[in-house]
Amino acid sequence: MKKVGKVLVVDDNAGIRSALKILLPIRFEAVEILPSPAQLISTVNTFQPDVILLDMNFNTDINTGNEGLFWLSELKNNNPNQKVVLFTAYADISLAVE
Repeated sequence: MKKVGKVLVVDDNAGIRSALKILLPIRFEAVEILPSPAQLISTVNTFQPDVILLDMNFNTDINTGNEGLFWLSELKNNNPNQKVVLFTAYADISLAVE
């Protein structure tokens, strides 16, 4: 299978990061993984990923998804064409619709 593109993963869950660090290089040419969105914009500007996999929740006590939605907005302001996939472990239909 031919490898394509670059992917950036942002997730605070160490298990998710470890699994994606093993799996994503099978399909992608380059993989960058961040444990928090603190360096997200600067990493996007230097790494220039084709797609970003972004967790929606980074605060263990809050599962509203507002953090992920905030960073999605920041990413789209930075580059309206940036492809972003939001994901969460919390089952909430209203969050998925938003």
